[in-house]
Amino acid sequence: MKNILLLIGFNIFCSSVLAQVSEVKEQVNDSYEYYQDAFRKIKNAKYYINSAFEASTLDDVQSYASSAESELSSAKTYTGYAEDEADDAEDEASSLNCDDAEDSASNAEDYFYAAKNKLNYAISELSNASYEDDIDFLSNYLNNANSYISQALTQMSYGVDELNETLKEINNCGVPAETSYYSSSSNTPSCEDLMEYIKDNGYSKGTLSNYTMDSEWLYEVKAYTYEYKTYVIAKIKKNEYSYTTTSYVFCDIPSTNWSNFKYGAYGDSDSYGERFHKYIMNYKCDCY
Repeated sequence: MKNILLLIGFNIFCSSVLAQVSEVKEQVNDSYEYYQDAFRKIKNAKYYINSAFEASTLDDVQSYASSAESELSSAKTYTGYAEDEADDAEDEASSLNCDDAEDSASNAEDYFYAAKNKLNYAISELSNASYEDDIDFLSNYLNNANSYISQALTQMSYGVDELNETLKEINNCGVPAETSYYSSSSNTPSCEDLMEYIKDNGYSKGTLSNYTMDSEWLYEVKAYTYEYKTYVIAKIKKNEYSYTTTSYVFCDIPSTNWSNFKYGAYGDSDSYGERFHKYIMNYKCDCY
């Protein structure tokens, strides 16, 4: 009887720990999604700033600066949400005595906090620009805003790296790591079987069609998450004029890479094909 009670107690303990681990992962995922929202807003702000530099009238320059300020205000809010979720993940990891995961989540929180501050500086510069009548001062404000935005993006990138580290470390807390089809196979899987498994068991993260990408060789690119890892299945044309495609699968892609491929990081090419080579191509799965 005593052994049965001990076993029941152990199973309850394991279930509780697994639930906490799952909670950390969910918080990290929420933090990353807020980062993506912030990134999109920053990209919009960069567009307005670039438009301001090209505008022909003072009123237009001021108007674009004001629009950029509004986008960055939203980005700052989303970055604050990312910071809060990382803080929650830190607390949950701490309650599990997962020191490495706790440290990584804390680092992510700090980086998002730093990014939020840089965005605040950029917002201040844009606020000044939206009311400035002197073209020289106005140009300085816009350049300063660009500089602060670049610094914010760097901090946000570091934050995402730490989120990924949190996910890696959280399974090292006395709880058996989840076993995936891909990692547990004793033999190298076929690419076809792997793709079917990911499609059946993964969660859709987004799709880019031939119409959207307007690429000579990319026909369709789909991303999936499975066990908190990102997989991409790409249909690639036989040639520029063909609609016949071959499918390829890419594994363990960093979340920032998918985001940068889909939206384009600051300074990236507008070509989806070039961004695919830069961010996805090197992650082809080990399958046959």
